[in-house]
Amino acid sequence: MDDGVVRLAPWGDEDAAWYAETVRDPEIQRFTTDSPTLDAAQVQAAINRLRSADNEEGFLIRAAASGAPLGNIALAHNGQAGEVSYWLAPEARGQGVATRALVLFTAWIFKNTTLTELRLRAHQDNVASQKVALRAGYRRDPQRDGRQEAKGTVWPMLGFALARPESA
Repeated sequence: MDDGVVRLAPWGDEDAAWYAETVRDPEIQRFTTDSPTLDAAQVQAAINRLRSADNEEGFLIRAAASGAPLGNIALAHNGQAGEVSYWLAPEARGQGVATRALVLFTAWIFKNTTLTELRLRAHQDNVASQKVALRAGYRRDPQRDGRQEAKGTVWPMLGFALARPESA
């Protein structure tokens, strides 16, 4: 999947070290549940699991022109509804990359699955992620607000949702 600016590519074995290093970024640590001690072997195990999972999808966000890795986007689902998550490396932020990736991924999901709704949650303080969701067509869904235990604390989470378009 490619829109001329970003490309969503399957995770390769060679990408595990990049993920493990990049996930240590303070903003990624602040707003994701990934461990700061994650290592390449653990990421490789997750990539292997993802390849055979029936209820998960995930892609490496790359720059379309250079192929440089920019971030992660993923889906976990129950066959009816799915939850999307994403993060970007520091050098990719503030350029519309996350919005483009989310738009591409959302279209791919609705084309390739029978899911009827996509959801995502953003930490209450993660304003950038909230804006990405809205720009990508997700609507704020206060009924999906809640709390999530993560890294020894309780995070206030805001909910967003997008129903399957009738044309999908």
